[in-house]
This record gives sequence, C-alpha cells and structure tokens, in this order.
Amino acid sequence: MKQGIPRLQHYVPQLLLRRFAGVDGRLWAYDTEKRKMFCAGPKCLAAEGYFYGDTTKHATQNSTAIERWLAEQIEGPGAEALDGLLPKRTLSTGQAQAFFTFVAAQMQRTPASLQRATDCFAATFQETAERIAKYEPTFRKNVIARVKATGATDADISELVQILDEGKLTATPTRDFAIWIGFDVLGLLATELAKMRWEFAVVPPTDGDLIIGDHPVTLEDVGAHIPPRPLGVKNPNIEIAMPLSSRMVALAHWDGPIRYGELASGVADMLNERTLQQVHRFAYASFESKELLARAIALRGTGPKMRTHRFRIGEKLIMWSEFK
Repeated sequence: MKQGIPRLQHYVPQLLLRRFAGVDGRLWAYDTEKRKMFCAGPKCLAAEGYFYGDTTKHATQNSTAIERWLAEQIEGPGAEALDGLLPKRTLSTGQAQAFFTFVAAQMQRTPASLQRATDCFAATFQETAERIAKYEPTFRKNVIARVKATGATDADISELVQILDEGKLTATPTRDFAIWIGFDVLGLLATELAKMRWEFAVVPPTDGDLIIGDHPVTLEDVGAHIPPRPLGVKNPNIEIAMPLSSRMVALAHWDGPIRYGELASGVADMLNERTLQQVHRFAYASFESKELLARAIALRGTGPKMRTHRFRIGEKLIMWSEFK
C-alpha cells in the first residue's frame, strides 16, 4: 500500500459519534454479531478498511475519493449545522440545507443501506441475466469469446455452456453499484427531507441517554394503517428519527410544528429500541451495560427488511420491492 493513503473509512462520521461519547471521549460499542462489547475512541468505530474504495492491495488515492468528498461536502457543513442545533439556535437557510443533506447521507452511506440496495436489485439482476442468457444468442457468443480470451480451457468453457443451458447463471449487484445508487439520490432525498416538519427534542432529565446505531437514521410508520405502508419518505405516516447526541434527537413528520421541544418520558427508550432493531451489526453508547448488549442481540434483525414480490401474467413477469 502506498504511504499516506488512510485505510479506515467511516460510514458514521466521527463528528457524530463524539456526541455520544462518555466523559473520557470514548464510546462503548455493542457488537451483536460477536456478542460482546468494548470501549474505543470514535476514530476506530463505525468504519471499515476502504469501505468506499479498493482493498489494501490495490489502494490508490482514488480509493479515498468518496471519503474525502463526504468530509468536505457533507460532514463539514453538517457539523456546522449540528453545532447550531444542539444549543437550539435558528439555522440559516444554508445551514438547514446542509443538515438535510447530512441526514440524507446517513440514510444512504451505511452497511445496512448498501445491503438494502443490493437486496432491492438482486432479483431484477438475476432475472435479467437468466432471460438474456436464454433469449439473446449474441450474449452467449460474447460471453464464451471473452472467457476464451482469458485463457480458459475447453473444460471451463463446457462448464460455462452447461451453466447457460441450465439457467444457472447468477448475477448480483456489485458493491460499487450499491454505493453509486445510494449517493445518486442524495440530492432528491435531501429535497424531500427539507419539505418535512422537524422537531429537535431533548431527553428529559429523568430518562437515560439515547444510543446510536451503525445505521443512525430509523424509519417507522406511526399511522393507524393496517398493514403498515412501505417505509420511505413518501409514506404520509412516516417518522424519521436521527439521534444528534446522547440527549437530543431530530424527528421528522409530514405534519406538525417545526420546533425545539422535549421528549415525553419513556420515548427515549422507545427510540433506542427502534435503533437496536435497525442496526446492521453495531450499536454505540456512552455507557457500559450488559443489559443493553443482551437487548441489542435480541433485537437485531427484527426491524424492517427489503422484500421483493413477483407477479406473473402469462409470459410477463412483474417485480417490485418494498421496505417494510
């Protein structure tokens, strides 16, 4: 690896994690996969090696291009907006827009959001690949020619032909595709968030701290519609929640006042439960708690999921995905 190319890339920025740290500046991380908890600084948390770029073996300056863009265009302006919200100041138009873009990015840049994008498009990719292999003769010819050009043996080519004949060709979205599709809609998503009614509520003194997950923004249908509608900003009953610190949360709805306020007693714990339901793997808190670890393990994976539906009309296939 070339010198000077940082390896760790954050999907939850350090500037946000710091607002959930204890007095020593560190956080407790609750690992629901390995079923353990540990204490570390924000620099080491909510990050993976070249999360947005190449592996260590192929690392170049381009491997950090997205990370640098996020730092300059999203996190810098977002930090200024958060610095205004926590002391309950009135934001300028530019600061408000920076906040909406910051929230949009946290909805689209995490392991959970990349997995959701992959799940959303995987069935479509697979169906498309199978149909192309079956009905497009030039596709088979081109694939075989490209495989031959790589030095494949006759046995390899025979195996490939068998896979094509039996409809076993697999196609899945790449990680680069999932990253691209997520960031491609940031502007549109931020525009929708700007139309919503936002409340910035502090936790009452009698309630415990808010926690944050590795997917900080949660969505919940809070309407009376049965069954609940798919989750997304266009859902008229959607509640979007993003903890801004251990003592303040941003809540968005399509109606209601725009204001600073205080949560009702017990709501902070409800929001923490929602966070735990929608984590990908990690939750972070200012405190150590075996009870929180057990709760995080129990609730992991119980939140909404991407679901793909298929409906056939003769030879035609209609497919759609929804998050609920």
